[in-house]
Amino acid sequence: MNILLIQAYLGGTEPPVFPLGLSCIASSIEGHAIKAFDPNVSKDPHQELIHMLKGFQPDVIGISLRDIDSTNTRKVIFYYRYFKEIIDLLKANSPNHSKIIVGGSGFSMFASKIMQDEPRIDFGVYLEGEKTFPELIRNLKDPHKVKGIFYRKNGRVLFTGSRDHVDLNMLPAPDRTIIGIEPYIGIPDAIGVETKRGCALSCIYDSGVRSFMFVDSVFNIPLSHAEAICEEMIQRRINALWSAWFNEKYITEEFVKLVRRAGCEKIMLSPDGFSDEVLFSLGKAMNKRDILETYDILKKIDRMEVCYNFFKNPPAQSFYTFVKLLFFYLKAKMELKNRVHFEFNSIRIEPNTQLYEIASNEGMIDKGDNLLYPKFYSQRDTRYIERIFDLLLRIKGK
Repeated sequence: MNILLIQAYLGGTEPPVFPLGLSCIASSIEGHAIKAFDPNVSKDPHQELIHMLKGFQPDVIGISLRDIDSTNTRKVIFYYRYFKEIIDLLKANSPNHSKIIVGGSGFSMFASKIMQDEPRIDFGVYLEGEKTFPELIRNLKDPHKVKGIFYRKNGRVLFTGSRDHVDLNMLPAPDRTIIGIEPYIGIPDAIGVETKRGCALSCIYDSGVRSFMFVDSVFNIPLSHAEAICEEMIQRRINALWSAWFNEKYITEEFVKLVRRAGCEKIMLSPDGFSDEVLFSLGKAMNKRDILETYDILKKIDRMEVCYNFFKNPPAQSFYTFVKLLFFYLKAKMELKNRVHFEFNSIRIEPNTQLYEIASNEGMIDKGDNLLYPKFYSQRDTRYIERIFDLLLRIKGK
């Protein structure tokens, strides 16, 4: 069986990210001819994909839909539109018997909605696919036998039920040869390593990779795991620079010195709010003191880049908090200069979240709204703060 794996297209406006999910799926498939394609590193993605379809004649086409949109209110890039365009192209140029299977984090978040919205998808893989995808390949005529699958029967979308938790330690390492890694080298944060799914560091040695990003949601939780990873990198003398997302609650001066010795060049933080009230409303399990103490620690570390993400107008925002955040921004820029970076974003409302309930109770959305199409939260009483932020960002040319 010929299996073609495709990374969803971002429209040519975003820097490419190595398709780690596809490389994990590829390593789990045995006994089939496999090819992979990332349109985000192609100069002519549509024509190149058409050429591949004509030559390879895939029986199964798997698409990894990582993101639905850019989650940025000032410039919303709706990646889902490009995803639908790729399906247009697949249906027009692939064999009639080809089955289209979609998975990935973006799909899993809106699985039922996407299956209903896009009837040309034959199957959907919910959550992790290393076990589910190969099992589905063996049961294309009997998908009801496979847990974790959305499929169609008599015009209805059905779900086979969730799988048991997968033992990640038993999964093979990602196959990073399925797509050449060269186009991603030199692009900041383009090459990802998951430490919570088994350390994949050994796969970078001979590929020319000298910088990568740990793609764990938060690298230093649990702290002991992060320390063990850093100590192992130091022991192995891995000559690579890396970045990761960190949580302020679990940062100490000793730990930052350890990650620096291990090659960390950029610490990314997403406190999201700048008062105890906002942090509590966001469920962040930290306080403002944690943010300030972490800043004081990082200020002492030479040549360490620091990135902050804050929400412009989250729940419990106030004008006082907004002013304090601006002062923190100015102070950091004066003291750290070009090695500190800030992003100010809005919160995308996702289904089945506490924010969804807050937005619904405040009348910002209706219970029946299709959140596959992006909507953003902005606290009603302080919406002017979002407008002020947008004005300041325009002045800065962002």
